[in-house]
Amino acid sequence: MQDRTSEDLLTVEISPLGPEVAILRLEGEVDMSSAHLLSDELKRVAEGHLAELIIDATAVTFMDSTGLHALVEGKRLIHDEGTRILLVPSSQVRRVLELVFPEPLFASRMGTVDEARAVLNSRLDDRTDQAS
Repeated sequence: MQDRTSEDLLTVEISPLGPEVAILRLEGEVDMSSAHLLSDELKRVAEGHLAELIIDATAVTFMDSTGLHALVEGKRLIHDEGTRILLVPSSQVRRVLELVFPEPLFASRMGTVDEARAVLNSRLDDRTDQAS
């Protein structure tokens, strides 16, 4: 049996969507072998002082307690910096969150990435109108 590296288990990629707005895409398994990749990226996001972040976890196929801890700790760091988060979970991530946190931990939990983008665009439009 071939050993898999954490990079084989989880892909973590951040892409800008506009000024102070980005999307963090997760793909694969978030477990004790790969959770550090998520933690590291969420720390970088917290240091980047974004206004809004979409976490696209629709391609996460497995998440254990280590992955959940990385996500929750990252959420805390990011919120402490004032960034609002829209989470788009896979069914596996949603199940873990609902089992551990009966009350929604992520207030903005979306069904699809398109839905999250629409919410962001609405917020950006509101900010533009207020600035005018």
